[in-house]
Amino acid sequence: MTVTTSPRTATEGTWALPLLTLVPLAVINLLTELSTPWLAISWILCATAALFIVVGWVSVFRHGMRGVGAWGMCILVHAVWAWQLITIVRH
Repeated sequence: MTVTTSPRTATEGTWALPLLTLVPLAVINLLTELSTPWLAISWILCATAALFIVVGWVSVFRHGMRGVGAWGMCILVHAVWAWQLITIVRH
């Protein structure tokens, strides 16, 4: 029997790095008033998370995505990233 999925398919772990990058950003947004230094740090973290999200999508396009859990994590990462981006833009 032939397996059609690659052993390197995107899993929940593919989306863990962008989510971990967004955690300090969420803490900064919740605990500070986003003064100039914090706002600059927030933009850097948001851009870094966006880069990691792009890397995740490259993995998905090259190797496919496996499982409902991976898609759920993908949606979570995108929702948190969008929330953080909206929060930063509003300041």
